[in-house]
Amino acid sequence: MDGTVLILTGPPGAGKTTVEAIIASESPFSVCIQSDWFWTTIVNGRIPPWERQADGQNRAVIRAAAAAGVRMANAGYTVVLDGILGPWHFEPLREELEQCTVNMNYAVRRPDGDTCLIRARGRVLESSQHRALSDEGPIRHMWVQFRDLGPIEQFRDRQLGH
Repeated sequence: MDGTVLILTGPPGAGKTTVEAIIASESPFSVCIQSDWFWTTIVNGRIPPWERQADGQNRAVIRAAAAAGVRMANAGYTVVLDGILGPWHFEPLREELEQCTVNMNYAVRRPDGDTCLIRARGRVLESSQHRALSDEGPIRHMWVQFRDLGPIEQFRDRQLGH
């Protein structure tokens, strides 16, 4: 078994979870890790992740999701790590991914903003404790965050290795 990690990201409603299942089904040893789940495990003290004061919480959640992915990939699994993991999250991601001994790739899904909004607003629950994100303001805000990927934009439509 040779492991690998694909970080599959994009704004809410981009189709990450749908695509992750397709990708994972192609490998005989695969794992889907939805970083959104880690936010739903916060019972008390959860700060909406798009708010400025959520930085510490967001770093902890991102590191936890990435650490789970690294462990599974190093054990030989194909890991699809799905979440809103933009370039602004590279520092906490890098801290965990340094432990990874297999190839890694980063892919961004960027449908138009209206498509993302329609898809995201069609969801009901993330878990028994949290409603799915369906508010237009945060959805559009996160879509804008992915509109320009800064220095990594040059790699658009190319495969990135470890």
